[in-house]
Amino acid sequence: MRPLKLTMQAFGAYAKAETIDFTELGQERIFVISGKTGAGKSTIFDAISFAIFGKANTNDREGFSLRSHFAKAEDLTEVSLEFLLRDVRYLVRRVPQQEVPKQRGEGMTTVTAKAELYELDGDEETLLASSVRDVGAKMEEIIQLNVDQFRQILMIPQGEFRELLVAESKEKEAILQRLAHTHFYQLIENQLWQQQKDQEQQVRLLREKVAGITQEAFDAEALAGKTALDIELMFAERLIVEQETMNGLQEQMEFAKEKAEITAKNVTLAEEKIAEWAQLAKLRTEKVALDEQLDTRNQEQETVDLARKAGTLIDQDALCLRLKQQLDEAKLDERQALDALKNREVAFEKAHLEIEKVKEIELEYVAWVKKRDLLQTMEAKVTRALAVQEELAQQSGRQQDLAQKLEQFILQERGLLEQSEKLAERVRLVQDSRLKYAETKQRLTELKQEEAFVLVEIKKWEQKQAWEAELVVLNREWKVAEEQFSEAQAKYEKLGAMWQHEQAAMLALSLVDGDACPVCGSLEHPNAALETADVSKTEVDTARESQSAKQDAVKAIVTKIEQKRWQIEQIVFASEESLQVLKEKQALYGEEVATKEKELAEMDVFLVEENDVEEQLERNKQEMIKLGEEKAQLQTAYEEVSKSVDAAKTTHTLLLEDVPEEFRDPTVFYEEQKALTAKITDFEEKKGRAELAYNTAKEGHYKAISASDMAGKAAVKAEDALATQRTIFKDIMAANGFADYASYQRAILSPEDLDAKERFIRDFEQRYHFVSERLKETETRLAGAEQPDLIALQRLDDEAKRLYHEKAERWMGQKDVVRKLSELSERFLKYLVETSEAEKAYADVGYLADMARGKNDRRLTFERFVLATFLDTILLRANGRLKKMTNGRFQLNRKKEKSKGNVQSGLELEVYDEYTGLERHVKTLSGGESFKTSLALALALAEVVQEMSGGISLETMFIDEGFGTLDPESLEMAVECLLETQESGRLVGIISHVPELKERIPSRLEVTATNHGSTTKFFAQGL
Repeated sequence: MRPLKLTMQAFGAYAKAETIDFTELGQERIFVISGKTGAGKSTIFDAISFAIFGKANTNDREGFSLRSHFAKAEDLTEVSLEFLLRDVRYLVRRVPQQEVPKQRGEGMTTVTAKAELYELDGDEETLLASSVRDVGAKMEEIIQLNVDQFRQILMIPQGEFRELLVAESKEKEAILQRLAHTHFYQLIENQLWQQQKDQEQQVRLLREKVAGITQEAFDAEALAGKTALDIELMFAERLIVEQETMNGLQEQMEFAKEKAEITAKNVTLAEEKIAEWAQLAKLRTEKVALDEQLDTRNQEQETVDLARKAGTLIDQDALCLRLKQQLDEAKLDERQALDALKNREVAFEKAHLEIEKVKEIELEYVAWVKKRDLLQTMEAKVTRALAVQEELAQQSGRQQDLAQKLEQFILQERGLLEQSEKLAERVRLVQDSRLKYAETKQRLTELKQEEAFVLVEIKKWEQKQAWEAELVVLNREWKVAEEQFSEAQAKYEKLGAMWQHEQAAMLALSLVDGDACPVCGSLEHPNAALETADVSKTEVDTARESQSAKQDAVKAIVTKIEQKRWQIEQIVFASEESLQVLKEKQALYGEEVATKEKELAEMDVFLVEENDVEEQLERNKQEMIKLGEEKAQLQTAYEEVSKSVDAAKTTHTLLLEDVPEEFRDPTVFYEEQKALTAKITDFEEKKGRAELAYNTAKEGHYKAISASDMAGKAAVKAEDALATQRTIFKDIMAANGFADYASYQRAILSPEDLDAKERFIRDFEQRYHFVSERLKETETRLAGAEQPDLIALQRLDDEAKRLYHEKAERWMGQKDVVRKLSELSERFLKYLVETSEAEKAYADVGYLADMARGKNDRRLTFERFVLATFLDTILLRANGRLKKMTNGRFQLNRKKEKSKGNVQSGLELEVYDEYTGLERHVKTLSGGESFKTSLALALALAEVVQEMSGGISLETMFIDEGFGTLDPESLEMAVECLLETQESGRLVGIISHVPELKERIPSRLEVTATNHGSTTKFFAQGL
């Protein structure tokens, strides 16, 4: 993605529409963005990020906070970006959600967020997406990066890579996880761990099931030392034995069953024969009983005949009885009427006397009424006085309660005041302690700094002494090596000369006078060489190699000596004191540090204990204020109640002024009024009752005289009717053969008794006939037969049944044993197979889970291994640039040694210093060195992440600040690296305040801040 044109309106520091045309750079690929602090340099990065993804480049700035404070109210905040990607031009416009003035009326209205994406072809615009969501999805699709990857690759926040450089292993892991998106590998770790736990649980459960089955089938002694195969054979053998036992029991049960069926059949036949003999005996007995009842049957027949005759006289007899009853009732009514008449006469006389008594007290009744009316005129005042009296009692009680509460508030106020004084003293002590704590802590910090300074100086001394000792050793080694080299060189020279002389002697043997010498060309050979020693070429070569090796050893020691001298020279002491003095100071500082730390610990305890004393004091003050307010309210309420009490007393006195002294007491007044009302009511009720009784008695006396006359006449009439009907009854009774009324009465039967006797006669005749016929048949059938011995047959049947049930129970029990044993065997084999499979799966998953979670020799988790590989790739790329920027001095290495204990390791970084030949922690780098290392790491990371993102071609990179810590030479090296980065066509933009950077990079975008918003302008060669 290469930006072509960026337009910002009312965005950040830019009030009006501000357009940055990147095409003005022409062929330049690197430029500086310069300007004062707060002018809006980083806002350009925010605008580009917001245009593409709807989010600013920094996470703490969102759409609603990007609106310019310089913008006019009616100007919308808007960003548009035209960019080139894979030779295709795009235009994206975004408007964040914001508040703008209403077009009509006052107030503000909310403009919702909008977004549009176009593809440009010349002057034509093709709309690709027109909503915030669709534009966001389309942008990620065509750029193939999300907003986080875009921030990591295209816009480098230098501080984050400084954090990556110096972070510990665990912290670096979190950073790399965010950059490399390795959460997938952590998910794999977690899934493997969960599978391991699930598989372990499965194996444990299956083993428990197998153990439970074996313990259910066999005892512990039988299972001792047995393997799974042994137990399987035990199951098979026991099944065979139990099955044979079951088959034997089944045969015994079937034989017993057949025998029991035969005995049961014999008992049944015998019971049938015995039942027939019993039936014969029963019939004979019943025939004899029926013969004995023949006389009774005849008597019952005679009784039935007489009852039927008496039934013809019942109606006439009932009529006579009814008339007799009417006569008795008439005579009774006559007697009762006479008695009632006497009673009515007595009651009438009594009522007359009562009327006379009431008239005698009527004058007293009139006096009562008058007195009651007088009391009614005073009742309102007495009632009101009673209400006022009750109210007075309530108000007096409330007045007393308020007075008590006021006294309590006063006591509480005194207590709070004393507590406040104590808390104020404690607060003063806490404040003094805090001041002393700060002073002590400051002094402790100074002591630690001085102690650290002394310790550094001591270490320098110790290092110098160690290196000087090493230098002495190296000098001794150099002398030894130099002597060895001289000896080897002399030996080599001697052997070389001897070998050359030997070669000359061998050549001389072939010389002939007159022939030319192959060396000098002489024809004469007056002094030919003679063979003097036997030296081989191998001995000469060996001597030469030894001489060369000794020489190399001397050079190596010389190099070490020079390097060690350089190291010693690099040690610069900040103090001129000796090592002994420094160690004495260190001891003194250590003692004073311990003393100060002890004082701080004691003060810490005190301050922790008194941590909330100021809050307690504040709460105390608030309680006093609240108590004062409540006390004031209570005082006001007390005064109001006191006024109410005085007013009630005055009202009560005025109401009772016109009431007689004897009735001023409401209790006496109401008792007197109640007594008069009771007397009046009692007299009126008594008079009413007397008058009602007199009138009622008078009327009842007249009615009783009339009723007595009527009752006498009815008695005479009933006596005449009874005499007539009795004569008719006697005539009918004689005609039916009844001598007197008693014989008639004996012959009468109730309908139920008559029906029962007739039914008895009928049932007797039917039963007599049935029994007689059945007796004849049974006697004929059993003639000559004998009764069987049922008891003996039943005894045999019971024994056969018992034996059968016993055999059946044993067979069923054995069958259940076989069934259970078979089930246990099947379950044992099933769970055994499942356990074996689960154990294999657990072993595989457990190995993978342990390896993935860091239980290995390197203590590296799967995700950390991937991160380490990712980091190695970054370091490989970063070291190329870092060596160039540091003239080959520094190289980043990943520390591969295991950390102590169980701490996760593998991501710590160390820097190898070529000057010292040692590795050290990256935190020891200076500011400039740290920036160069961070920059190299950032550029490498951008390349690696780019490659990891599918080989996306990224044509732009922006770097925010960080160059101010570099010296001129380092700055030059850093710029060279950046120039190399943009040689491939990548556009590089740098935010920086460094003047040398502006001079080194000819093209720059100047951001100028004004009091009405910022503006931008390109300054470049040729512009």
